Amino acid sequence: MDLKETLMALEEKFWKASSAANVNLIREYLTDDGLTVGNFGVLDKETTIAVNEGQPPFLFWRIDSAPQILQLATDSAVVIYKATAQREGREPFTVMISSTYVNRLGSWKLVFHHQTPL
Repeated sequence: MDLKETLMALEEKFWKASSAANVNLIREYLTDDGLTVGNFGVLDKETTIAVNEGQPPFLFWRIDSAPQILQLATDSAVVIYKATAQREGREPFTVMISSTYVNRLGSWKLVFHHQTPL
């Protein structure tokens, strides 16, 4: 599997974990120093996990644009794409996403995730 396939598989895994409020998977997925940024502010790992607990599932989510990969070094890369989603009982939303990954001990982990509402 090439880098783009590997990182996009992780992005899909994160969407599924967020939809199912699967905090154990989110805990494994984020680095200990990981941050997430969006209209909710800047969250550290534990706050990101807490915010995802009890969230309603996504009715749908989709990636709307061809993902771009910016490899920063052999052990780090950024994934950039546009996505649309809707949680149960809420309005649909569209965001630009950038997720920065690092390879630590042979495993790709999310270190920074940013969502810009469109």
